[in-house]
Amino acid sequence: MRFVLLVGSLAASAAASLGCSANGESAGGAGAGGQTTSSASTATGQGGEDVITGSGGGGGSLPMDNCTDAAKLIYVVGNGNELVSFHPPTLAFNTIGKLACPVQGGPATGIPTPFSMAVDRTGSAWVLYDDGNLFRVDVTDASCKGTAYVPEQLSAYKQFGMGFVSDQVGSNEETLYLSSFAGEGIATLDLDTLKVTKVGYYDALDAPAELTGTGDARLYGFFLDDPVVVAELDKGSSHIVSQAPQAGMEIGVAWAFAFWGGDFYLFTSPNGGTSRVDKYSPSTGQTTLVLDDVGFEVVGAGVSTCAPVEPPK
Repeated sequence: MRFVLLVGSLAASAAASLGCSANGESAGGAGAGGQTTSSASTATGQGGEDVITGSGGGGGSLPMDNCTDAAKLIYVVGNGNELVSFHPPTLAFNTIGKLACPVQGGPATGIPTPFSMAVDRTGSAWVLYDDGNLFRVDVTDASCKGTAYVPEQLSAYKQFGMGFVSDQVGSNEETLYLSSFAGEGIATLDLDTLKVTKVGYYDALDAPAELTGTGDARLYGFFLDDPVVVAELDKGSSHIVSQAPQAGMEIGVAWAFAFWGGDFYLFTSPNGGTSRVDKYSPSTGQTTLVLDDVGFEVVGAGVSTCAPVEPPK
């Protein structure tokens, strides 16, 4: 998700006004692959548990009978339309191609660029552009098709973060959740009708967020707050179940994240133009710099519910 081109007030404490970065020094230090670590204190939300205290049931044994190897990777999309896979165990990025989605634009309006992304179990990436249009992308070759999605069905949902979540622990059925960039709460998108339905408003945070979901039916948000926060959400109500503030982390102009193998991979752009990757491990409460420069600016990340919910053994 990239906010440098957006106009509007998004809470000064989150530093989300036009062209501004979040305040605070970056967690970790320089050096690709560095292992500088910062502490990420975990505070419980209203009546909630700490973010990911376990697998939530099923763990690494969750059924994946309709999953390909490609569906188990994290995918990221860049500001320059790059589609790239990311393999967390090796920290390897593999360029798949450049998106050539049938966007509408020109000198007067500008050319739309990717804003956020989610990946389903079939290996399709759903990519939202900053003009509110939604496209379907094949993660094996970056080919892109338009959809009949109607932008801004709800006033606060022209732009949004998004992520797929299993309907039940270990289920092959999943739902696409959207997070209002206005910071209002979450909604769902029915992929058969392409209709957006409001779920509810956040009750403990008031900031835009990116989303990621899991195969054990959990939904999480990476909130542009002060400090930035990883939070678990009740997918049925938008209630903030718990919070893990990422003290000292600077978002910059773009951010995204994905859950894989028990950890969260946080993509931020504190210096603009390129992104870094930090790993937040709920099991230790630590946030660790794993790559300080991926070579391009990540504006969206997606991972399907086929991804492991526990570290591979």
